[in-house]
Amino acid sequence: MSLKLSTKNSNYTPKETPTKNQFRIIVGSYEHNILCVSLDFSNKDIGPIFTPIFHFQAHSLSVKTLDASKKFLVSGSGDEHIRIYDMQNRTEMGNLLSHEGTITCLKFTQKSTNTSDGKWLLSASEDKTITVWRTKDWEKFSVLKGHTKRINDLDIHPSNRIAVSISDDHSIRLWNLMSMKKAGVLKLKDYNQNGQFIRFAGQSHFVVALTSKILVYDLGIAKVCYEIDVPKRSTIMHMEIDSVNDETFVVVGLNDGSLLFYPLAKMRLSIDYEKEYTEEDFKNMEPEFILNGHPNRIKSFKFFKNEFSEYLISCSSDGRIICWDMATKEIAATYETSERLTCLTVIDERIEKMKVSTQKVTEEEYTKSELEDELDSDDEMQYKKIMKGTQDKKRKRNKGGKKMNKKRKVEIEMD
Repeated sequence: MSLKLSTKNSNYTPKETPTKNQFRIIVGSYEHNILCVSLDFSNKDIGPIFTPIFHFQAHSLSVKTLDASKKFLVSGSGDEHIRIYDMQNRTEMGNLLSHEGTITCLKFTQKSTNTSDGKWLLSASEDKTITVWRTKDWEKFSVLKGHTKRINDLDIHPSNRIAVSISDDHSIRLWNLMSMKKAGVLKLKDYNQNGQFIRFAGQSHFVVALTSKILVYDLGIAKVCYEIDVPKRSTIMHMEIDSVNDETFVVVGLNDGSLLFYPLAKMRLSIDYEKEYTEEDFKNMEPEFILNGHPNRIKSFKFFKNEFSEYLISCSSDGRIICWDMATKEIAATYETSERLTCLTVIDERIEKMKVSTQKVTEEEYTKSELEDELDSDDEMQYKKIMKGTQDKKRKRNKGGKKMNKKRKVEIEMD
């Protein structure tokens, strides 16, 4: 589930080949503000240069979440508003009102095999609902209901056909984005912690971060196949999954300011029901490496990759932004904002020079391309099984030659 540069999207055409190693970091704060700075690594003699781009009060309460796609930046706050900004023209486009509670998560759909990125925006809230917004005209397309307490986080499958959300109601919910209906419920029965963050890990797994534990789920059987306990007295403040030097890691930021990297390939990602396992087979992995640089708790971080290098940009509650060069795993640049930061996103420096496709499609063509399930590939069939909460079951024959279904315990409930 790697972070994809917008320049790889067919809807974008840079006017010129990039010559500068430069990108923009956007953060939100408890002081109701949004701040954007440009970070330029192009001049090796001078070193990294930070240039302020904009800094303004965006909401009447603290900014809780940010996301960006194409030329759009969206922000959510405790004031229940979602604000939309045009980053090419540096103007506010409007205000989305639907939720009756703090906006906890905003997530654009990403580029997939059959859709371009940013066609839909999903917003989650303390009001227990997820709203699906159509970014073509910013209409409220659907409201997904089912959680009984605040929703803490959500993520969208790489296919853009499935979403998962996690809530204080001690459950994970699976959503069918083709029909805009609930697909299943997974209870966190064996854990006394609520889920805080959730991310898809490729096509067939997703990862959940509890307060101090990481759970890796196999989508096909809806079961935990691996657990990781973070160090004692530590709290997970944020989680992302991305590749570093072509290896995929589950990365968590902790309350002590550290960033822990767990390699996904070394985790058990499937369960053989014919084999007996010990508890050690499912847990107790140590991080492959740790980044230490923040003196206070991590609030958010994102990966950014360009033609020059791979970076991780993190922010902490004391107002510090740190850019890490993942080639050396060292701090490349530091910026002090003097505000209590809450969230972060990263965009390409060339955003103001990029052209967005203006190809017109009819309403019927637009909806059909996004919502209908017409493919008959093996992957598509697997998506259907996931959304129905079903799985292939092994069958054995008894001595009389009759087929017997071997029951498998699957902790999933259908609505």
